[in-house]
Amino acid sequence: MLRDSLVKLKVPHTLDALSKYYFQLEFMNDEHLALLRNEQAMLVMNHTAFFALECYLLGSHLLRRFPDLNLRTMVWKGFSEGPARYWFRQLGCETASIQTGQQLLSEGKTILIMPEGIDATDVRNRMNHFHTGYLRMLSERNIPIIPIGFHGIDESIPWMVTHNRFLEKKIMKPVNPDFDFLLLPKIPIFRPTKVVFNIGTPIRLEQKALETESSLRETNGMIRDKISALVDAAEHHRQSKIDRSRLNRSYHKVLAGKISYLNKRK
Repeated sequence: MLRDSLVKLKVPHTLDALSKYYFQLEFMNDEHLALLRNEQAMLVMNHTAFFALECYLLGSHLLRRFPDLNLRTMVWKGFSEGPARYWFRQLGCETASIQTGQQLLSEGKTILIMPEGIDATDVRNRMNHFHTGYLRMLSERNIPIIPIGFHGIDESIPWMVTHNRFLEKKIMKPVNPDFDFLLLPKIPIFRPTKVVFNIGTPIRLEQKALETESSLRETNGMIRDKISALVDAAEHHRQSKIDRSRLNRSYHKVLAGKISYLNKRK
């Protein structure tokens, strides 16, 4: 696998080091990842639209710290089965499904999953609803969940949001029928703005938390709330670090991107 060759060449180490300069990258509560030295886990994280820069930043950091980590990332089938499938599969991506997740966990692998899935593309909300499939993956093998929240990716990859019915139908609807907008990345990307990850305390669920539909929904809401709180803390930490320096404040005013709505749906 290409990823294994990259690890041997210490490419994740180099990318992680460069990101600490280019993105002023920080990991809060990084010690919560320590259990990965001896134990598999499910990493559950919020998500952004399309480019998933957060996955590359987190993956580089994890593989630098734990080069032997047997990590797989659950992704939309458009990535793992589309034209660029060789690239994604060589990096350890698998099509997100309950059955695949259960199989990977039974093989002792650690998996990274973003329960918002393709709904994270909906720029109308800070965080969208979490699908419960990741919890159903745990029904046969209950392993610890490490919640992760990040902030700053959207400033590095800002979007223009517009409405064009023809392009929505051709580009967005095939991804998700609920999308009634078109996303266009603002150039330049990826902008060198500060990114902060916040690693939560590992969660060890009791079996009763996974037994019924009601308990699944309640557990899902609890985990989403924890990740939302991690995102809030990451945002506060990020802004406080930027505000400490007049130069950094000015730097971010110039470089940081904002989402622009070119027109509104009436």
